[in-house]
Amino acid sequence: ILAQVEPAFRAMPYASRGGVNIFYEDTGGEGEVLLLSHGFGSGSKLWDSQMELRNKYRIIRWDMRGHAKSDSPEQDLAYSKQHQIDDMRAVLDACCVRSAVFVGHSMGAYDNLLFAFAGSEYAAYVKALVLFATGPGFQKDEARAAWNTQAEKMADAFERKGLEALVGSDRSKGHRNWRGLAKSARLVNAQRPEDPYFQRQPEGAAVAVARLEKLRIPTLIIVGARDKAFSRAAEMMNAKIEGARLVVIPDAGHMANEKCPQVFNKELSAFVDGFRSKL
Repeated sequence: ILAQVEPAFRAMPYASRGGVNIFYEDTGGEGEVLLLSHGFGSGSKLWDSQMELRNKYRIIRWDMRGHAKSDSPEQDLAYSKQHQIDDMRAVLDACCVRSAVFVGHSMGAYDNLLFAFAGSEYAAYVKALVLFATGPGFQKDEARAAWNTQAEKMADAFERKGLEALVGSDRSKGHRNWRGLAKSARLVNAQRPEDPYFQRQPEGAAVAVARLEKLRIPTLIIVGARDKAFSRAAEMMNAKIEGARLVVIPDAGHMANEKCPQVFNKELSAFVDGFRSKL
């Protein structure tokens, strides 16, 4: 009689919001829950090297709308920071998870900050934060406008070149629809003051950078030593977030978890196990 083989992962289902299907993968298990959010232009496969931790933690990773296996709705109104955080919540609810360590890369980490500052119902889900290769947005309108100009250029590149506009490891993440990536660049990666999420915040689009000192949850900040775009932001967040710890990974750039997975996984595990031991 053949023994039943336990699958490495659960089935790969979708969380549906307003007719938009959001792909996620849930390893299951009894360990601490880690919600892994990729950055703009990447996908859940960004975290392939972190899946070796599945025997220790319950790992949930997902594809943002407009990316990889998730739907790419045609309407512009279907893309916003508000949709982004509500998609995250829908994934956690679909997995019957009420509390998790939010691990995010680049835009995904920034959006995790927005989730934590969205109100008490959202904040209750956030047990801890891992802010990897990211920044908290901009206090000054001029700096935000420059960021948004770059986001618009990325959107234009997808409209001109299609999926050929993808660079580096982003090309291997299973993207299917350049239109979704263009809309995500213009309407989600950009930090638009008119976004419904920012419209609800007294600080507007500066909400995350303005509230860093109010964070009272365990926070790990990770940046690659060669990630010049986010090194200063990492140092600033470390200075402002009470009790935060900054880890700089040598010989790595923006994709440090792919370049140096053993170091990244060691630091991630030490952080999760460390704050758990203090509970």
